Amino acid sequence: MDFLTYWRRTKEIVDKLIEDYLSDIKDWELLEVSKYILKDGKRFRATLTMFFTEALGGEQSNSYKAALASEILHSSSLALDDIVDYDLTRRGMEAAWAVYTNRRVIFITNFLIPSALNIISSYGERALKLSISLWRDTAIGALKDIFGTPVDYMKTIEYKTASLFKLSTMLSAFAAKREEVVDIMIELGKELGIAYQLIDDYIDVYKYEKGELKVLVGSAKQLYDLKGEDYKEYVKAEYTSAVSNYLSLVRKMDIRQEFREAVISIPDFLAAGLLNEAGINKL
Repeated sequence: MDFLTYWRRTKEIVDKLIEDYLSDIKDWELLEVSKYILKDGKRFRATLTMFFTEALGGEQSNSYKAALASEILHSSSLALDDIVDYDLTRRGMEAAWAVYTNRRVIFITNFLIPSALNIISSYGERALKLSISLWRDTAIGALKDIFGTPVDYMKTIEYKTASLFKLSTMLSAFAAKREEVVDIMIELGKELGIAYQLIDDYIDVYKYEKGELKVLVGSAKQLYDLKGEDYKEYVKAEYTSAVSNYLSLVRKMDIRQEFREAVISIPDFLAAGLLNEAGINKL
């Protein structure tokens, strides 16, 4: 079992879950914009939910609602981020707001987000309360991303990115009927999310220094303002720390043996994917 193979296989399942979800939306205005917001994407958050559900001994099918909800929340957050950042492209296409206007996208995400939380409610009150709390943290992260100072950097990336990683991994505990590991799965998602965003910001600063990116914004700007030309060493140290913390948590977990090697590989798999996509060989 390797994570790449698992992701390729489950991405098709996630795409079908989203297709089925959209088929239940009857209002054409809701459907058109929702379909655009949820189109394409790597589906990593949903895949993490499904993967860890099985790694914890659960049935993959029990994670389908959680995976769908994770992806709806993630895509909604991206659509809102693009409005705030004035980003004109997303996933190789025009950003949703650039096509449908920011007001329509805001209204549609106001439909999608509670829909996702309603789906999560099928796993029980605790799952719903934790998800609402983590979505709140995502909103705080968006504020920190815009208005935070350089000293806020690590807190910014934990809130803005790791919150939805936490949600994805946390929901796997409920889907696997392993509520006793909810807390450790939240911590696991935190370290994965921090590692992921460190690499994402590293890429932006790298491109900025190469002249391939004109302006730094958000957490990438905070990183560069915090460390300047020393950003590479800082990112390497913090990434190594996050992965080390992640692996320490994995060693404490009771997971299926055939999943263990793939579980260990996830941080470097995600990092390599980001770096390769940016044309960078290594950190």
